[in-house]
Amino acid sequence: MRIALDTGTDIGKRAARILLAGSRCESLLMLNADWLPPDPRVAHSTDLTGVDVIVSDGTTALTNLVGRASVARSPLVVWQDVDQSEFGPATIPVVVGANVGSTLADCLLTHPASQPAAGETYVVAWTEPGEPVTSGTAVGFPEPVGMSWCRRRAADHFVAFRTDEWAAAVTIVEGDSGTRIVGVSDLGEHLEALTLVAVAFVAASGLFEPAIQSSADALAAILEETRTLELDVAVWRSTS
Repeated sequence: MRIALDTGTDIGKRAARILLAGSRCESLLMLNADWLPPDPRVAHSTDLTGVDVIVSDGTTALTNLVGRASVARSPLVVWQDVDQSEFGPATIPVVVGANVGSTLADCLLTHPASQPAAGETYVVAWTEPGEPVTSGTAVGFPEPVGMSWCRRRAADHFVAFRTDEWAAAVTIVEGDSGTRIVGVSDLGEHLEALTLVAVAFVAASGLFEPAIQSSADALAAILEETRTLELDVAVWRSTS
């Protein structure tokens, strides 16, 4: 697979290392020359001809990347969240929000141990960098994050803030048969980069239609990719 990477952050650099750790990446074109991983498959180039997918950690304006990806007719995957309504139609798949909060946390809800049945309630929660809050909704994440106060971000979705290097995401499903918890925890930049790479592989497979969109229509496939990339998923069950 021929992959192009636009990066200017530690998340993008970690994504490059994850891509190069596997055999599916036959060549990695670095669109920025500031940092090149020491690997024979790596080259600096702005020629996107024949690229299977373009990946960005969000340091380049989306309008610029969409234009270049459209010329190359290659899908584009971007780590950052954007307001999709600000952009017109796209002739290629453009997947935004390929990050822990907008993608990986909801992916966990597609895990076989986590899928809610009729009548069950669920919570989706994740961490983001920021000053921790001291009240709100308490959610238990896998260690070393542990129990944390969260703020509601949307219906059934909560975020906890952290000032250290750790990150986590968890789903908690409750019903008459008990409680099921599915979660992940790791270094923050690794979880973010792994999510970005997983979405990129799914986009390269042709699963997304031409449009600027979130990853919502491919969450199960993305979770499968994260597990192929050796993400450890913790599962806990209790019975009533």
